[in-house]
Amino acid sequence: MFEAVLFDLDGTFADTAPDLAAALNRLRSDLGLAALPAARLRSLTSQGARGMLKAGLDMQQGDPDYAEFHDRFLLSLAVEN
Repeated sequence: MFEAVLFDLDGTFADTAPDLAAALNRLRSDLGLAALPAARLRSLTSQGARGMLKAGLDMQQGDPDYAEFHDRFLLSLAVEN
């Protein structure tokens, strides 16, 4: 028997691309970097935080500061929502 059923509605019922782009750009702003156009980031939003950090900060899992920036991105996303 299943204990839970999960539905991934991101992009299906909810257009979260603007929120993800805004969260990334808030983080970029905190770092003194210019904002990236939301249209440029839209195709990467399906990759979640991992895709946003790669596109916006050229950072990927395994980088020494990845965990810190991943957490900062998620906090920024929570503020946006």
